[in-house]
Amino acid sequence: MLGSNMRQLSVSLAAQLHVEREIDSSKYRFVIGVDEVGRGSWAGPLCVGAVLYDLKYLLEFMTEKGAESVAAESQKLPSPLKYLRVNDSKKLSPQLRASLEQPIKALANGYGLGFVEPTELDKLGMTSGLTLGLERALAPLREFVGSSLLLLDGGVNFSGFHEVRTYVKGDSKSFAIASASILAKVERDALMERESIHYPWYVFEKNKGYPSPVHVSALHAIGPSQIHRKSWSYLENLPWQKWSHSAKRRQMEF
Repeated sequence: MLGSNMRQLSVSLAAQLHVEREIDSSKYRFVIGVDEVGRGSWAGPLCVGAVLYDLKYLLEFMTEKGAESVAAESQKLPSPLKYLRVNDSKKLSPQLRASLEQPIKALANGYGLGFVEPTELDKLGMTSGLTLGLERALAPLREFVGSSLLLLDGGVNFSGFHEVRTYVKGDSKSFAIASASILAKVERDALMERESIHYPWYVFEKNKGYPSPVHVSALHAIGPSQIHRKSWSYLENLPWQKWSHSAKRRQMEF
């Protein structure tokens, strides 16, 4: 890694390529980091990110030698120092996440984002929704999937592939997974900010569809919007929803 410069920063395990350094680069040329954003949201889509890296190049790039190569090539890529900030997207400020989006895309060999809409999640459930989102995220990378090792955040292989390793809190340990986390988070947050124009009562520009006091208050007052997940259990706690179920039961008794 980048020796003395690392001591000046609080560098995550992801930025140290903790996971990638344990992988046999002679067996796997590419790694694809995968992470999702929006699993716990009440509104808006699920977004699965997938980022492809050439493993040997990535390991070399994040070294003193890699830094020298970048300088020699007139910095066609940002300095490796920039990538020392890569981490679980939830641990980064919105400004830092945004500043890392283009450097990640420049360093990666490819990337994809797979969105799964609320109506699809209501129909499929979260596990099948994750599989569908991954399928869509991998579509731009299809020619590389067969020669790649998939690195999934979490403890469950929802991919259906065999060349997969799962890592609990992988977005804090793997550069590739953290990269996927950042791209998915930046894109989904931007989408929810755009949606807030159409549904101002829920303040999506701030909560991004996750529960917050204002979001909950709006749900109690006017119910869910078109982009809320109607099958999620939070609906059971809304006063109007309880009244609706009671009214239906009374109607069935007559």
